[in-house]
Amino acid sequence: MNFIFVSTGSYPDVHAAAIRQSVLAKGLVELGHGVRFLVLTPQDWAGKKKLDYFGVQFEELNSYKGSNKILKHYYYLKSVLKTKKILKQQATEKKIDAMMVFSIMSIHTIPIDYLVKKAKSYKIKVFHERTELPYVFDINKRMLHIYQHKMLPRFDGIFVISDKLITYLKQFNPALKKLLTVVDLAFFSTTKPSPYPFPYVGYCGNISGNKDGVPVLIEAFAKIKDRFPDLKLVLVGNNNNKTAIKETLDAISRLGITDRVVFTGLVEREMMPVILCNASILVVAKPDNELNSGNFPIKIGEYLATGVPIVVTSVGEIPLFVKDGETGFLSVPDNADAFAIKMEEALADPERSKAIGLAGKKVAQTLFDYKIQAGIMADYIAEQIKQQ
Repeated sequence: MNFIFVSTGSYPDVHAAAIRQSVLAKGLVELGHGVRFLVLTPQDWAGKKKLDYFGVQFEELNSYKGSNKILKHYYYLKSVLKTKKILKQQATEKKIDAMMVFSIMSIHTIPIDYLVKKAKSYKIKVFHERTELPYVFDINKRMLHIYQHKMLPRFDGIFVISDKLITYLKQFNPALKKLLTVVDLAFFSTTKPSPYPFPYVGYCGNISGNKDGVPVLIEAFAKIKDRFPDLKLVLVGNNNNKTAIKETLDAISRLGITDRVVFTGLVEREMMPVILCNASILVVAKPDNELNSGNFPIKIGEYLATGVPIVVTSVGEIPLFVKDGETGFLSVPDNADAFAIKMEEALADPERSKAIGLAGKKVAQTLFDYKIQAGIMADYIAEQIKQQ
């Protein structure tokens, strides 16, 4: 089959959502399908308009990188019209089997809905993916209403990442298919040596705010630091905005662990498996909130793929795949004392933890392999096409 993917954001591997979508597209290509990925926002491709990513053909349809809001809107709308033209041409030439739409926020609702309606008028099957509850980020109630009551029912199928999303979205469209998180297992099988001369607890993700519970993680680390005097905490993520990460910095200072915490800042994607695979344990203390209740973090899949023991919190669908003492170490959320106990348990018995880490890796190999999930996506789309 031939697919056109449509999205906004930075590709192919700048943020978690882009990684998921790019790896799914890569999986489809490796399974023998064609993927043309149209991006409606400016990209950092060294001046290139097109990019080949493991056979996935990425195309930048909007190159405006200025700050003028009117021009931003103008060039974005131009990219929408370019996409419409491509869809019409591909449909006329019978070179497209389905269109996949990602990343719909409030600002994109009406333009993307226009594209969806046009695609349907060209007899193209249109699909969508949702990995988070739509009302968590969409604060524009009018656009959210249009998205939920007008746009969602138009899709021929919607891929979701959690049972909670199925429960929530089925009121708008019953054509739902669960698609788990995806991991490129080979990418996380590096044998390169550790970048640090000391043992460390590894974390990657959002350092600011409380999306990943970094303040709880820091407090938990402070509680175990004396038992493991050589151990450090390595935080991988954007730490340039000191105002945004003030809570994190204040906690480190207050707890007196400044010399035990390493900020890497943003690192090249290729460096990520090197840092993760050489950690003593990998951690994320996600809080129990609405944001985390309907998703499954890609970092959990990537953590598991390394074979390094992981310590995580029991939120959302994480407990479905991380079994305490079997495939990882599971802590109650929002509790630094409890998280510290699980970290200490994982660190105190390296042999047991190694076995648990390898069991976690088997979960990733069995369930999260990107080609497995891409195959599920392709099979579902093929079924929907047959119903024409």
